[in-house]
Amino acid sequence: MTERHLEHKETLSNGCNIRVKAEILKDGSLGMFIGVYRPDGTVIDENHDPRPHMLDMEAAMDWGIDIAKGIGNSQRSL
Repeated sequence: MTERHLEHKETLSNGCNIRVKAEILKDGSLGMFIGVYRPDGTVIDENHDPRPHMLDMEAAMDWGIDIAKGIGNSQRSL
């Protein structure tokens, strides 16, 4: 059976933390969350409704992780 949700958490080299979640909703659509945080937990960016176009859940996770890493890595070293 295919997983109904995936989650990725990572601390980047500059100390920022990322969290990406993808889940198949009851209606069969894909729900996602992308969060990027400073080491103290303050929010840099949270997107509760990103819209990857025509991607399955695994590809959407990879897309979301790339987005989160791009935002997190663009922060100056903390």
